[in-house]
Amino acid sequence: MRFEFVVRSGKEVGRTVAVATGQTIALGRLKGCDVVLDDEAASRRHCTITARDDACVVADLQSANGTFVNERRIATTELQKGDKIRIGSTVIELMGTNLDQPHGSPSTTSLSLVEARSQTLVQRAVDPTKLEFLSQVSKRTDEASLLQSAQKYLTTLHKVSDILSRATSVEALFDSILSAILEVGGGDRAAILMRPPDGTGNEVDMVAVRTRDQNKSSGQVMLSRTVVNDVLEKGISVFTDDALADERYVGGESIVRQRIRSVMCAPMRTTDAILGVLYVDSLKVREFSEAELELLAAVGNQSGIALHRARLMAEVERLFLDVMKAIASIIDAKDGYTHKHSERVAAFGVRLALQLGFDADSRAVVELSGLLHDVGKIGVPDAILNKPGKLTDSEFSEMRMHPLHGARILSNIQSQKVVNLLPGVKYHHERWDGKGYPEGLSGENIPLLGRLLGVADFLDALTSDRSYRKGLTLEEALQMVRDLEGKAFDPVVVKAAVELHEKGQLALPTTPNPETKSDPAIKPAS
Repeated sequence: MRFEFVVRSGKEVGRTVAVATGQTIALGRLKGCDVVLDDEAASRRHCTITARDDACVVADLQSANGTFVNERRIATTELQKGDKIRIGSTVIELMGTNLDQPHGSPSTTSLSLVEARSQTLVQRAVDPTKLEFLSQVSKRTDEASLLQSAQKYLTTLHKVSDILSRATSVEALFDSILSAILEVGGGDRAAILMRPPDGTGNEVDMVAVRTRDQNKSSGQVMLSRTVVNDVLEKGISVFTDDALADERYVGGESIVRQRIRSVMCAPMRTTDAILGVLYVDSLKVREFSEAELELLAAVGNQSGIALHRARLMAEVERLFLDVMKAIASIIDAKDGYTHKHSERVAAFGVRLALQLGFDADSRAVVELSGLLHDVGKIGVPDAILNKPGKLTDSEFSEMRMHPLHGARILSNIQSQKVVNLLPGVKYHHERWDGKGYPEGLSGENIPLLGRLLGVADFLDALTSDRSYRKGLTLEEALQMVRDLEGKAFDPVVVKAAVELHEKGQLALPTTPNPETKSDPAIKPAS
C-alpha cells in the first residue's frame, strides 16, 4: 500500500509524493533528503514521514521552525486523509492511499513564464468597486438585459464573498478562491500565483491550481512574463481570446498541446498592495469578454482582502499557540524533574484521542490541554516541586491544589479555545472510583478530556526518570494502567491505550535534548 501526498502550496505545487508501507522518507533542505524543500524556513533535515501497515506518521526532527499538521505544531502524529503538513510556506496534503485514490490523481504542475512579443491582448485598469462593465453591455443590449446582467454580476460577487468567508485557513482559502472562479466563470482551469511573503518583486510561485474536471491532469501553466509583470506592477487585468494565435505564446508547446485558446489574468489586491495573480484559461475561443474580465478583477479584489485577513488570523493563531507553549515551558523549567513532561503528555493524549475517534478540532483541544495541564504548578512552592524524596502529607495537600490553581489562572483568558481545554487542566487527577482530586468526581461525571489526560499523564510519569527512581518501560507502565482499569482510569480510555500499543503506535514520544532550551516558533532555520 502506498500513501499519496500532493504539494498544495510552495515552489513545487502540484508535485506528488508516494510513501510505501515500511518506508520512511526525509524532508528538508539537504540534497540528500528524499524530498528536497526549496524553502528558507525548512531545516536541513526537517521531518520524516513513515508509512506503516495501517497508518502514516509524520515526525519532526527538532526543526528550528517546527512541523505543523493542520496548523498545529507537532512532535509526532498520525496522519488522516486530508491532513495538511506545513513546513514554512510549503503545504503537503495526504490525499489517501493507492487503494482509495481516484483515477487521475493530481500530477506535477509547473509554471512557465515566456517573453511577450506583441501587445495584442486586451488590457484594462479595472476599478472593482465600480460596475464599469455595464457601460460595455449597454452598448449592445436593451434595458431589461442590462438589468439582468447587473443582477447576475452582483449575485455572483455575493456568492463569491460567501464562499470566501467560510474559509478557515490560507490553504482552504486558496481552494475556495479557485472553486469560486470555476463555479461562476466559464474557464476550464484556474490557478493562483503569489508573490514572496515580503510582497516585492515580480517573481511568483504557483501556490494552487484546479481544473473543472478534477480527474484531468493539470499539466503546465504557461503565462507571458510581460503580462504577469503588468498585472503585478500596474494592477491591470488582461485577457486574450485566442492564445494559439497570440504572438506572446509563439513557441509555447504547452499551449499547443493543451489546445488552450482563451486566457484571463487579474491581480489579487488589498488596499495598498498586490499579493499575486489570478489566472484562468479555457479550451474555447472567445470564451471570455471584458465583462467577465471585470468580474475576475472584482473576485481578485475580494480574494486579496480575504487572503490578507486569513494571514492575519493565522498569525494570531500561531501567536496564541506560541504563548500557550511558552507557558508550558515555564512550568517544565520550574519543575526540574519533569523536563518536557507537558509536551509528552500532549503527544500521548493526541494519540489516545485519535484512537477514540476524535476529530481534528477535538484533537487540537487535547493537545493544548495536555501542554497546559500542569500550569497550576506555578502556585506550588519550588521546594515541594523539586523535593528529591517522598512528599509529606501537608506537602502533598499543597501539590493537590495545582489543578485548581491552573483552572483559575487560565480562566482569566477570555478565549473559547481556553474554555474548551479547562476540563483537562482541572480534572486530570480525578479517578474513575471517585478517590481522586480536586473534587472527587467519579465515572462519567469526570469530563472525558480529564479522563483521557489522566491516562496520558500517568503513562509519562511512570516512564520518565526521576531523581529517586528509574523510569519504567512502556510495557510495564501500560500493565499498571491495565491493573487500575475501572479503579483509577476509564476502561474505554485504557482500552484505547492497549489497542494503540498492540498496533505499535504508543511508542514513547521523542524527548528533546534536556540541554536544549525552549525555542520560539519562528527563528532562522539551521
